[in-house]
Amino acid sequence: MKFPFTFAQFVKSPFAAISLLSIIGMGYLYIDAKKAQAKVIENCRQSEQAKIDRITKLETDVSDLQNKIVELATLYNKQD
Repeated sequence: MKFPFTFAQFVKSPFAAISLLSIIGMGYLYIDAKKAQAKVIENCRQSEQAKIDRITKLETDVSDLQNKIVELATLYNKQD
C-alpha cells in the first residue's frame, strides 16, 4: 500500500505532519465516542424497560391486594 505522503514531505513540513496526525487522531476519538454513546444509550433503554416492567408488576400486585382488602372487609361486615 502506497501512502499519498512520503516521509521526506513530512520532514520538509513538520506542521503539516502534526496537523494530519491530529486530524486522524480526532477522527478516531470522534468515532470511538459515538460508539460509546450508542452503548450507553442502549444500556439506559434496557434499564428503563426493566423499570417499566417492574412498575407494571407492582401496580398489578397493588390492585390485587386492594381487591383482597375489599373482599375481606365485605366478609367481615357480613359476619357482624
